[in-house]
Amino acid sequence: MFEPVEIGSAADDASGDSLRDAFAKLNRNFAVLAEHLAQMSADLADARAASAPDWPGSFVARHVTQGAPTDAPPLLGAVWVDAEAGEVYVSTGTNGASDWVRIAKAAD
Repeated sequence: MFEPVEIGSAADDASGDSLRDAFAKLNRNFAVLAEHLAQMSADLADARAASAPDWPGSFVARHVTQGAPTDAPPLLGAVWVDAEAGEVYVSTGTNGASDWVRIAKAAD
C-alpha cells in the first residue's frame, strides 16, 4: 500500500533513500491516500443513499489522476484531484472544461 521512506542508520550515512527517491515515494503515497479517501467518501455516501430513498444516488463523482481536467465534468459538484500538481478541482456545471474550478493547491 504505502512505500516507506528509508532514512538510513544515521544522519548523512548514505544508507537511506536519496531526497529525490524519498519525495517520489511521498508523492506516490499521497496519491494513494487521496484515492483511498475519495473511495471512502463515496462508500459512505452510497451507504447513506441506500438508507434514504429520497437520496439522489452516489454522492460525488471523483477522479484522481495526474494532470488538470480537460473534459466537461460528469455532474455538478464532481471532484478532480491532480495528484501530480497537488491541485483539487470541483465542477460548477457540466457544459465544458471551463466548469472545473481549482479550489486548492498544495504549497510550493
